[in-house]
Amino acid sequence: MAHSDAQLQALTAVCDTFIARVQRDDDPHGYWQRSASDNGVPERILQLIQSVKAEDQAAFRQLLDLISSPLLGLTWGGPLRPAHRLTPEQRERMLHAWSQSRIGLLRSAYSTLRKATCILFFGDVPPGMTQNPCHPAVGYALPELPPIPDPAPLPVLQPDKDTLLDCDVLIIGSGSGGGVAAGVLSEAGRDVIVVEKGPYDTRQQMTMQEFPMLNRHFEAGSMLATQSGSVSIMAGSTMGGGSAINWAGTLRTPDYVLEEWAKEHENPHFLDPAYRAGFEAIEKRHNVSDQYAHNPQNQSLFDAAKKLGWHTENIPMNLRIPEQVPAEQGWQAVGFSCLNDAHGIKQGVQETFLRDAAARGTRLLARTTIEKITVEQGRATGAEGYFDHPNGQRVRLRILAKKVIVSAGTLHTPVLLQKSGLRHPQIGQNLYLHPVIPTVGLYDTDTTPWYGPMMSVIVKEFERQNGNWGFRLECPPVHPGLGAFAMSWENSAALKADLLQIRQLAVHICLVRDKFGGKVTVGKKSGQPVVHYEVHPFDRNHLVQAMQRSTEAHLAANARRVSILHNRPLHFFPGQSGNVADFQQQIARQNWGSNHAGVFSAHQMGTCRMGGHRNAPVQPDGQTREVKNLYVADASLFPSASGSNPMLSVQALAWYVAKQVF
Repeated sequence: MAHSDAQLQALTAVCDTFIARVQRDDDPHGYWQRSASDNGVPERILQLIQSVKAEDQAAFRQLLDLISSPLLGLTWGGPLRPAHRLTPEQRERMLHAWSQSRIGLLRSAYSTLRKATCILFFGDVPPGMTQNPCHPAVGYALPELPPIPDPAPLPVLQPDKDTLLDCDVLIIGSGSGGGVAAGVLSEAGRDVIVVEKGPYDTRQQMTMQEFPMLNRHFEAGSMLATQSGSVSIMAGSTMGGGSAINWAGTLRTPDYVLEEWAKEHENPHFLDPAYRAGFEAIEKRHNVSDQYAHNPQNQSLFDAAKKLGWHTENIPMNLRIPEQVPAEQGWQAVGFSCLNDAHGIKQGVQETFLRDAAARGTRLLARTTIEKITVEQGRATGAEGYFDHPNGQRVRLRILAKKVIVSAGTLHTPVLLQKSGLRHPQIGQNLYLHPVIPTVGLYDTDTTPWYGPMMSVIVKEFERQNGNWGFRLECPPVHPGLGAFAMSWENSAALKADLLQIRQLAVHICLVRDKFGGKVTVGKKSGQPVVHYEVHPFDRNHLVQAMQRSTEAHLAANARRVSILHNRPLHFFPGQSGNVADFQQQIARQNWGSNHAGVFSAHQMGTCRMGGHRNAPVQPDGQTREVKNLYVADASLFPSASGSNPMLSVQALAWYVAKQVF
């Protein structure tokens, strides 16, 4: 990204305030002596900004202008100097002022800079190095297991000139929706083409290094957020989509949600036994089971919930450790399969339905962007786009198809439909994100929360607090970069101390089924999705309740500290901090508005709602109301939030839609 020397100096000064050198006598790994700039973080941020959409680039340029200008002082009541002319103490006060500012743009700027600095410092591999230099100090290590060679890499096409292709069905997107649809339609004898805008990597290319894999396989290089920056969005952009990078949870849509979708949105198929049979077929193909050994943080949640009398269950997961992989190392490697899977353990659609489809002749293209669906006389006839060849060449593509299925995901499907001329007013509306805030417990024993099944326990006790809306408690995999990304920041020394204890942390995610949604629009400069979403007070109340209940679970599991992650973090020390009920009231009194705390989403749903009424842009058979032979098969079809991890819900819906196409 083009920048001036002053802008780089200012950015470096800010990054080195978040992650500063700290003088310690006992520092065998040089951990305390490293600053953000020692790991090349400022330059890496400028490099990464080039890959985000034009609107976000423009906003970041304005931020660089601000921090490199004397007018910066007006934003926090300090001296009229740019960031690199302030003392370290002044910069720290400035950042704390921004984090609590009444001006939303300043809180957003604080959040953006903090998250980028922390994830890169603790998760990236600096140039010329083979691992992140912080990892030996914090005790983080990859499983001692080489990548397992892929016996049959997918036959992905790489056209080297402008190309015209022809097929029965074009599927745009290769994730849980598109991959399953390809499997179903190819089994029915249809000639199918699947295109994916993200890359396809063989197992040998999957290094399991945290940020390099996040950057390669996640939407916007894992730096995607809502327009205000208040919600960080984790979404797959790779062959296999979200099923390649998720946490393997394979949960059915709750019955009460299926009933809601059927009756309130006129989708009777959701109550049809034949629809439910799709769950069983997909679970069988994905090797789904709930019989496995929990890792320590999931076990602690399970034991605490049982102790408190809460309804808790094992989460079915789509895992299979290959025979040639030693059991213990394979169990450890499961925790890295959210960074894509170098060992073929996680049975996402890339390992199952896409492989089945390819064996039947389905053609696959990665690195392929569809710009518009072609429509003639009200019928879809194919699509136009381009393929980015690994050699740097851009090849134009035109694909003719009898039917088109859009499975580009909740964020991209409505944008593609609108760019293709569809005008239904509800396209892009009704976006749901299952907003999440983590809570952190510090324990006396090792949890090594990056090893083992990632998310294997679920607390359902509170999922219907208000009608069909409430929250669930689960555990995520915790790797140093994402861990630091989510942590509160009080000062550099405190953050580094927290990361030194990451081996003893257990994290809960407080996942809310949101009743009130947002929307996705088409960026005026980039043509890319722009996400508009703020957590509604109704849903925010459930987040607060979830953090209060999570605190109880951590304490029941004998945590010696519970931390509530906020720009003004709260810490509870059993036996030292007084009454738990008073602490829970402190949680409720905190300001949980936009960018006062880190909110996350790994589940994007809605935006092309399916329903029998004309207010729904997609009919109950999956076909759009405006264009014949044009179908949707992904999470954008959900009439409302699914209330559970949506992978299996998407797959069952795609299974159903694919059977309606012919």
